[in-house]
Amino acid sequence: MTRLVDRFETGGLRLRIPNAGGECDAVLLNTAGGMTGGDENRFAFSVGAEARIRITTQSAEKIYKADHAPAVVATDLTLEDGASLTWMPQETILFDGSGLSRTLNAEMPASASLLILEMTVLGRVARGERLTSGAFRDRRRIRRDGRLVFADDVRLAGDISSVMTKPVTGAGARAIATLLYVSPEAEGRLESLRAALSEAKADCGASAWNGLLVARFAARDPLDVRRAVVAALQRLSQTEMPKIWSI
Repeated sequence: MTRLVDRFETGGLRLRIPNAGGECDAVLLNTAGGMTGGDENRFAFSVGAEARIRITTQSAEKIYKADHAPAVVATDLTLEDGASLTWMPQETILFDGSGLSRTLNAEMPASASLLILEMTVLGRVARGERLTSGAFRDRRRIRRDGRLVFADDVRLAGDISSVMTKPVTGAGARAIATLLYVSPEAEGRLESLRAALSEAKADCGASAWNGLLVARFAARDPLDVRRAVVAALQRLSQTEMPKIWSI
């Protein structure tokens, strides 16, 4: 079985592990209710040999207007031999005028499996909000057996909504997501994943190479991205979604 060995919490961040199903799920809570300029959330997780865990969040994370420095979210993941980790926070919602710098670094052996999801909503769509100003940077680095195998950067600044209207950037997308699967089984799952996404309303595509599988999602309606992402996660993990996602 997989169980919690050690935990350290500080500030407004909390970690809970509810006994809600067969999977070992960890749920992150930000008791501050959101982030603004200068706030920092830093996460570090170590997964022992053969352990299996999914880490998600209680709800969407809201990034409020920032006057100066951006909000910072930094995540460090370490996996041991045969470990399996799914990092699947719910949406991050950027408000107009917000700033966010998000980084994720992972160290893992070739025998481990890592499934990562990051989903971002560009403005409060239900209110018709546009991101006429703001800054968003998303950076991921994955190392397997000490070797860099995946590097990915997204950077948007200024009138983000206008940038995303261009055909070569987003074609009007208001929500985007990236899903990364690093596993000895990754390349063998590509056709199954593409089949799961064949009827998705979001624009999406997937590729696989060298033990990596990457899928990208974009849509005008954030719900279309969320539904496509859920289909992809279920197909790759071959399990039901955490119950917290249905609340």
